[in-house]
Amino acid sequence: MEEFSRVIEFRVPRTWVGIHAADQVGSIARELGGRRILILTDMGIIHAGLLDVLTDSIKKEGLPVEVFSECLPNVPLSSIQQCYHLVEKEGFDLLIGLGGGSVMDMVKLVGMLRGSSGNVNVLFEPDRVKPSGLQKILLPTTAGTGSEWSNVAVFTNESDERKIPIRNDYLWAEAAVIDPLLSLNLPPRVTAETGMDALSHAIEAYTSWKASTIGDMLAEKAIRLISENLRIAYAKGSKHIQARYHMAVAAGLATLALRSSASYIVHSFSYPLCMKARLSHGAACSLMLPVVMEFNLIGNLDKFARVAWLMGERLEGLPLREQAQKAVEAVRRLSSDLKLKQTLGEAKIDETHIPWIVDYVFRFHSYQVENNPRDLNREDVEQILHAAR
Repeated sequence: MEEFSRVIEFRVPRTWVGIHAADQVGSIARELGGRRILILTDMGIIHAGLLDVLTDSIKKEGLPVEVFSECLPNVPLSSIQQCYHLVEKEGFDLLIGLGGGSVMDMVKLVGMLRGSSGNVNVLFEPDRVKPSGLQKILLPTTAGTGSEWSNVAVFTNESDERKIPIRNDYLWAEAAVIDPLLSLNLPPRVTAETGMDALSHAIEAYTSWKASTIGDMLAEKAIRLISENLRIAYAKGSKHIQARYHMAVAAGLATLALRSSASYIVHSFSYPLCMKARLSHGAACSLMLPVVMEFNLIGNLDKFARVAWLMGERLEGLPLREQAQKAVEAVRRLSSDLKLKQTLGEAKIDETHIPWIVDYVFRFHSYQVENNPRDLNREDVEQILHAAR
């Protein structure tokens, strides 16, 4: 499809970006008309001491605030219901998400459930969602998902162990606050995994057949920022606020790029791997990204060669195919430097799991198969999985 034949919509919430931006949360909450505020987070965030800056800011405005600290990875449906019932019981009218992608998705999905009076069917049929009346403020503590700048959320349906992505305009937050100080003491492993998630967003957006000029601009900047800053943030992030700042910005840019283009089978693989191998989303993307890139090279040699250049590879005198191959090598080297799993074997995925993963991809993520820069059939997907072994 030619880029000019489709309309690309851009939207981000009103956003505050910068060091100490989180100090503004209280005044933002007051401006949004919040009267009873609930902060959604997890125990890791509380133990890291990140909650106080929010509660202090809110209390300075004379607003009551309480905390729900039981957010869980991968956003189980039961957890969404638990928080929804608390919101209904206590009459909260403004939710604040402080955490990574799962926490921010939780805020969005609780709001979605509120709009349907608790009817969980709306999560499976999001076209039926109605306004919730809840205001939402999102503060990322990781630089990966970019959920603060998207109308997408993912939850886990425990009954069939399926991760379900939702896109809906009622998932937009009213405000986002991106403060790199919130990620300053992020553990190296989380820094690595979330950073590779952002890189996957950028590279998939850049090389999908649905790529756009606007998305390319955003993706190129994100790829360069991540390749220049992720290792530093991983190695000694607590002492490099500039690297944390650049990673926070890159995550947002990569998400915007993805929204103007499309994710493809790197993300298709990540969902079943999260379920079967208990990998984080970013770790699963990191493992599959270079393998998928290698399969896809012939679908866009020019773009993959450009990825290599953006990541600092020396390309002088190389044929185009070898330039593109350098992108695969650059991603593998970065993932290896970050001590992330490099093979499905390391993730305890064996040959017996492959048919189930293939079925999952084609049953639940056929749209991402379609977005891939190279056509795929079941044998191709099996080939990619065997190559990742």
